[in-house]
Amino acid sequence: MHRMYRLLMRMAESAAFFWTARTLFLLWAKIVKRLRVTGQQHVPREGGCVVAVNHFSSLDPPMMGVSVPREISFMAKKELFEPPALRLLVRGLRAFPVDREGNDVSAVKEALRRLKAGRPVGVFVQGTRNATDAAALDGASFLAQRAKVPLVPAGIWKDHGAYRVAIGAPFEVAGRDRTSIQNATQRTVREINALL
Repeated sequence: MHRMYRLLMRMAESAAFFWTARTLFLLWAKIVKRLRVTGQQHVPREGGCVVAVNHFSSLDPPMMGVSVPREISFMAKKELFEPPALRLLVRGLRAFPVDREGNDVSAVKEALRRLKAGRPVGVFVQGTRNATDAAALDGASFLAQRAKVPLVPAGIWKDHGAYRVAIGAPFEVAGRDRTSIQNATQRTVREINALL
């Protein structure tokens, strides 16, 4: 049984699984949810970047995943990795677990590893879903600063039942101190609000 599960995990983590699942979900999103995306040209074509986005719906991660024209990884709550079948799916979609109860150092290290390897990482700026009034956290700015990669603001919302995604121009986190991180977070929030 364990050998079969390991085989399934290898298949789920393959590029073929990711791009097939992405293509099928994108077709569904465009037809059923009427997804429309603008600003894809702002995502750097290569190298790491942090895509910072608001979060209002459980469909936000896959909707953003198909809106970014590259293979992107999102932090996902660790509870999604507990059921074996769901673990296969979320790992196949390049998500990695984070413990939202405290400072999850391992999740931060994994995000930085992926960024330094030249891969985009998606971060929901408020840290959780349905947090329209919650203050933005500094996680996206911190990762961009530490990995020395661009920060890409993005907004996702519904317009008369249809999903809309707008991606803004990337910017660098200036400076290396805590104030620089906080300033970058404030700028990210302003730019996301302007996109919405």
